[in-house]
Amino acid sequence: MNDALPLSNSPAAAGPPHWVIAYASSHASPLQQALDTLYLPHLEKVLQGMTCVAKSDAEVEATAPLLPHENVPTLWDQSPSWGEEALITPCHWQVGMNEVLLLNPAEMQLSAEESQQLLAAVKPYFEEDGLHLSYESPLIWRATGPLLKDMPFASLEKVAGQHIKDWLPQGPHARALQRLQSEMQMLLYQHPVNDLRSQEGRWAVNSFWVHRSLEQLYPNNDITAFRMDLQQAAVSGNTKAWLAQWQVLDTWMGHQFQSAPSGIASITLCSETHWRHYRPHPPSWLQSLKRRLSPLKVQAELRALTAGVSAQ
Repeated sequence: MNDALPLSNSPAAAGPPHWVIAYASSHASPLQQALDTLYLPHLEKVLQGMTCVAKSDAEVEATAPLLPHENVPTLWDQSPSWGEEALITPCHWQVGMNEVLLLNPAEMQLSAEESQQLLAAVKPYFEEDGLHLSYESPLIWRATGPLLKDMPFASLEKVAGQHIKDWLPQGPHARALQRLQSEMQMLLYQHPVNDLRSQEGRWAVNSFWVHRSLEQLYPNNDITAFRMDLQQAAVSGNTKAWLAQWQVLDTWMGHQFQSAPSGIASITLCSETHWRHYRPHPPSWLQSLKRRLSPLKVQAELRALTAGVSAQ
């Protein structure tokens, strides 16, 4: 799934006043255990001058089609765009008696050659519905067309491993997209690529999932620095890489804070399920007292992203 959502790292130069840090914490047990070893002096210094003024609602986030870091720009009035561009990921739907699961596409080990062969087979059918497809990587085909307009799609990472029923797209062209999906399932069933994969005991590519990148959700957004540095390590559960990437990100924060300490309007820390939003905000007398008695600890803030409770 690492290449299922393109990274969107803003440049290090001072500019965007809102920082969104995705995968700052994770529900994965190895990463949770590693929190105690994190040393993030720059992030801690920045948060010392801020207050957590908002946090996600667990029930709302559980049913939201987008991931927390994709949702939080609404806090500063940046609404997602449901335009005519999207990403299509070839995938495997596991059909059971009462449910259909979308298995993690990254585990298919789909090669570039296989992906391009499948794309060539399905492309004419998509074009009949006004959708133009282009190859980007084995798990990413870029799609453009009016069929996608005004259609919210659930994030791939949100749906992977889940029953798809609650995440199927709803919108003006949902029925046409479902028809296309059914046609592709029949087309792919006997495709040579899938015949060979089945013989080798690998999952067949029997469907696709439509989703959007951050650039497509928030085009021309110059006020938000989406930091996706931690994504690949968190999604793959690579603790060593996640810790190392956090250190690099903390150093970047130090440079940002030194170059524009008064230009930072907010920081939002996100996990796969929650977000916590911090702003320079005069603390109440009770909060000030608590800070003096118990100084802010980054580890507590990060744990709150998975515990679903306030760290303060």
